Amino acid sequence: MRNLILLFVFIPFILFSQTKRDLKKYNKIVDLIEKNELETALSETYKLLEANKEWNKPNLLLSNIYFSKGNFEKGEKYFLKYYSLQSKKNTSAIFQLSQIFYSNGMYNKALKYLLISKDLSETEDKYKRMINNCRFAIYAMENPVEFEYENMGENINTEYSEYLPFISVDGEKFIFTRLLPNFNGELQEDFYFSIQTDSNWILANEMEINTQGNEGSVCISPNGNYLIYTACNRIDSRGRCDLYICVKQKDGSWSEAENLSSINTRYWESQACFSADMKYLYFVSDRRGGYGGDDIWRSEITKFGFSEPKNLGPKINTVYNEMSPFLHPDNLTFYFASEGHTSMGDFDLFISKRSHSDTTWNTPENMGYPINTYKTENSLAVSSDGKTAYFVSDREGFGKEDIFSFELPKNTRAEELSDLELEIISKESGDEIILNNVLFDTDSYMLLGHSFIELNLLLSYLKNNPSVKIHIEGHTDNVGEKDHNLILSENRAKEVFYYLKDRGISSERLSFKGYGESNPIESNNTELGRSKNRRTSFSIVE
Repeated sequence: MRNLILLFVFIPFILFSQTKRDLKKYNKIVDLIEKNELETALSETYKLLEANKEWNKPNLLLSNIYFSKGNFEKGEKYFLKYYSLQSKKNTSAIFQLSQIFYSNGMYNKALKYLLISKDLSETEDKYKRMINNCRFAIYAMENPVEFEYENMGENINTEYSEYLPFISVDGEKFIFTRLLPNFNGELQEDFYFSIQTDSNWILANEMEINTQGNEGSVCISPNGNYLIYTACNRIDSRGRCDLYICVKQKDGSWSEAENLSSINTRYWESQACFSADMKYLYFVSDRRGGYGGDDIWRSEITKFGFSEPKNLGPKINTVYNEMSPFLHPDNLTFYFASEGHTSMGDFDLFISKRSHSDTTWNTPENMGYPINTYKTENSLAVSSDGKTAYFVSDREGFGKEDIFSFELPKNTRAEELSDLELEIISKESGDEIILNNVLFDTDSYMLLGHSFIELNLLLSYLKNNPSVKIHIEGHTDNVGEKDHNLILSENRAKEVFYYLKDRGISSERLSFKGYGESNPIESNNTELGRSKNRRTSFSIVE
């Protein structure tokens, strides 16, 4: 249950003829409530009320005690008794009552008291927002989406808080942030990672990049060569928290982190996310020029580095806070958390989509109940196949915040990516990508029928990414005459070139060459090696 706001903080403390002794008892009960010693507070309040039957204020104490105990029926009863005996009615008190019901998912009750407390000019925007949220929540609970979540278990979650999950494009590595005590007993954020084996995640271990300071919110580029994370209060920091970048070394380790000074400001930057095509970096910041508190921004990645960030605009960002951006590898589906869009609680999870030809995002949609609840839901990550999602919630688990997984409802899924698309995403520009299922008859450059499945996937990718250029390569093993193999490989590459060109891909985006037996990827001394060397491949051209 959420921490409840003590209503007497918001209601004028008007006392009449109470003795100093009674006031002392009253203040003692307030202290007991704040210390969560509720049974003692309850007993003392009834004694105080019995001794002062004309004094209304103890009814408010009883209301708060029962609300804190989770007894909403009695909490409401004693609050209304207190309110009915007040000579001067204060509708802001009723508004506070509605907030208690709202923050505990009792939306019908919350709506009832919101409609009573409508004379609130100073909180009009908040009032209207809560009305809309209650009505949406009631509808969402009456029309739930398919949802069965599962705690990721003790190999991931602990008695501490785990949050901000990240899953690699190949689905084999899972990274998250854990908040736990350091050697001084102070809470500190560090990265932990787990590897998937036999469909299970092994016990999470610390990452090598952890320091004695705080690190949180990690992301790795689709090609696996760059890692960006958030660190706070470092010597070279420009603001409270900054983004830092590491580069993968030849031995597989990460370089020393460098401050992303072209993005960071004197404000707060965190929660970065790469686009699948490596053209943009999305992140969260409370810098000036936004629409609310924390906004989602985007920086273009060029050969010169990271460009001046631009706000994603009012369709995504609100006057409240947005966080945890996650752009799916399909580059068309955007997930994030917001407390400003119509929701059921503090932060809800949202999805926004766009078409291949559009650069703007559609109006975000709440992912629905029971994915979202009156509790806090944030930090969503989605697998490359678009089916499995990982999110963070303070619902019951091992610790304060746990990471859960669930199968996404079909209407909130990203486009499923083919193996070819996943390989393209994970490669650097210029890397060879083998078309494993593009096959030819022996000593022929005529395409076999089942080659068209793979070629159509490549065709679809090129149509959906009109700025991409590719170089097509033909290769053979060393069996036969070298000159003959060179001509054969050239003709096979040319055949793929014309297949794509004849189906609408501009020849300006395509080039081809035959390499014969000159570029083997395996030894030609075995049949297995020779079969791998007989290949058609392509690479992305800058």
